[in-house]
Amino acid sequence: MKQSAGKYFLLFILLLHSFAGWGQLRIYTRSFMIQDLKSKPTKVVLNGSREFNSALRQEITSLWTITPFEFCTEAEYKKQMNNSDCYFLHTQTNKGIVFLSLDRGGKKNDDDALKRPVTLLSIPIYGEQDSSGRELIYMPAFISIIQDYAEAALNSECAAYRGLKSIKKRMPRYYTLYTDRAKADEAFASKYEDAASLLVISPDGKRIGKHRYEMIIGTSDYRLYHYAKH
Repeated sequence: MKQSAGKYFLLFILLLHSFAGWGQLRIYTRSFMIQDLKSKPTKVVLNGSREFNSALRQEITSLWTITPFEFCTEAEYKKQMNNSDCYFLHTQTNKGIVFLSLDRGGKKNDDDALKRPVTLLSIPIYGEQDSSGRELIYMPAFISIIQDYAEAALNSECAAYRGLKSIKKRMPRYYTLYTDRAKADEAFASKYEDAASLLVISPDGKRIGKHRYEMIIGTSDYRLYHYAKH
């Protein structure tokens, strides 16, 4: 079934290119729109708490390899957000959940479609009412997952359109899955081998309620083994 869906998707992309060739219409696929990612700097916006900014700075410095990067303030971001020569890694909030987003800057109505803003990915990291600070523990995983998706999106149209689900791996059967909150955090912070932690993100940090995200992340390899929105 998945193979058939992939074939139909590729056929759709080919038809778009065919139609574009008949006239002046230009249709850019999502993967094509971000092909300049590695050649342009990513500005990491430090617009959170002191603890959040410190964790973000540390993990970016340690793990970010996909593009050149530099840090900037919220004020600097607002001045440069229309600049299509830069990508931005920043937080934004929607329905009580804070997301870490990787965007290309640009003007929405630019005549050149390749200079308009593009959001590569927004990954949920914590709830506005959740003061547990778990996002600081899992920051290295968030950074790694964003990079894994960016690499996949650059190389595959299917991945570019499917989002985080495109990089999900099947968790090995011999892995231990930690679902209890305290044990999951300890396993992740201690980088247990052959293990994965369940992370539930909701506005108040609770596991119940319709508006929540669930992720299962490898504790030592930071791989994404499960991603779902409820």
